[in-house]
Amino acid sequence: MKVKNLQLNLELGQEILVGPQDQRAEITKIEIHEKSGEVCINTTKGPRRALTFRLCEQKNREFANPADKYR
Repeated sequence: MKVKNLQLNLELGQEILVGPQDQRAEITKIEIHEKSGEVCINTTKGPRRALTFRLCEQKNREFANPADKYR
């Protein structure tokens, strides 16, 4: 199966899972290096390259529109 499009939304304060034991970390900064095009994120557990982490279920997330909770 070939993927033709990938869209990933990252937010400051979002919790992700990092490391071999899937430890929770919070995103503190998102950087894009213009020359290489590499996307890096800084977390409470240290810097990481984009796509070297796992997404986790977001808890206590506030939505402006209640319908956004199910989108």
